[in-house]
Amino acid sequence: MKTQRLTLEDLPENITTRLNTLSLFTSAGFAALWRAIDSVPVFWTVEKDNKILAVMPGVERGRGILRRFQSMPDGLYSRIMFAPDTGIDRREILRTLAASLVSAGYMKLYINDYYRLFEDRTGFNELVSKTTLVDISAADWRPPDKKVQSEIRKAGREGVVVDDFNFEKHFEKFIQLMRQTEQRHGRRPKYPARFFEALARLAREDKRIRWVMVERGNEAASSHIYFIDRDMVLNWQIYFNKKFSSLKPNQYILYTTARQLAAQGVKYLNLGATPGDASGLETYKDKWGGETYRYPCYRIKSFLGKLF
Repeated sequence: MKTQRLTLEDLPENITTRLNTLSLFTSAGFAALWRAIDSVPVFWTVEKDNKILAVMPGVERGRGILRRFQSMPDGLYSRIMFAPDTGIDRREILRTLAASLVSAGYMKLYINDYYRLFEDRTGFNELVSKTTLVDISAADWRPPDKKVQSEIRKAGREGVVVDDFNFEKHFEKFIQLMRQTEQRHGRRPKYPARFFEALARLAREDKRIRWVMVERGNEAASSHIYFIDRDMVLNWQIYFNKKFSSLKPNQYILYTTARQLAAQGVKYLNLGATPGDASGLETYKDKWGGETYRYPCYRIKSFLGKLF
């Protein structure tokens, strides 16, 4: 077996089609999205006899000895596409892939192994990440916390309306809300406006992206961005204007979105990664009735990577 690092343009058409079908996180459109922040989508493949056995997408930044790799960025997860009926143990395929990644010469490398696929961790440092998963599949599901239930009802009485994101109607308001939210947290915006433009274009084509807005008057009160991965929906980004705290828009968006997606076959609501020092956030997530799910994140840092 051998491995190759392919670009989006290098992928055979039949492989691209299968990647698009497998998951939003492996799709060509999602990979291309990261070009908006000067990242390069790449696909590490394992092959034998000119047949692709497995593909793991990711993104690179930097060049030469400064190259960095993530699969995938910003709290998102690795997905690996396996060819059917290869006759080769998947563990052997993954060992080959892992060995190539270790020797690829990246300054920094991160693999968020949410699906716990990698067994051979040789050469990697292993971190434990955790998130909260809420089973929303029951027809009568609601968060068990009485206060959250009350806040959802209050939002309904206040006439809160959750709209699908519309670029022409919402974009400028969203950018203002995003920047205001980041400023409130004392940090620079993680993504520029051009990234969200690209995301909006992709969301028009791929219904596995759920982007919603709540407005009040002529202002954006809250916006959530969700990514659907088969039977799970990940609550990826939340932007919120505290001026509208009394309306409880975040609770209302989360609940109504979960109910709508559950009706479409989504089983789990993923509330996103919880940092180890964020006990308040973890307490809030617990109010939605979820259970903690732990998964490994594999990391490599070269000598330069440890310095920067």
